Amino acid sequence: MKIQLCKKFSKVDKLQKKLTEAFPDDTVVVKSCIDMCKVCKHQPVAKVDGKKQTAKRISKLISKIEAL
Repeated sequence: MKIQLCKKFSKVDKLQKKLTEAFPDDTVVVKSCIDMCKVCKHQPVAKVDGKKQTAKRISKLISKIEAL
């Protein structure tokens, strides 16, 4: 699974660390843009294998990704 994060998210380092811990076999990449403008600055977002995922909290985002 390929997980892409936007570098504009204020806690991108924390999000990247938690995703790497939760999914050690998958690729977690921080990109300059993942085409989710305005949303990515305020809440955790990720593109998982091309599908956009959003959540209010990092833990909720991890739960959504696990459900895929």
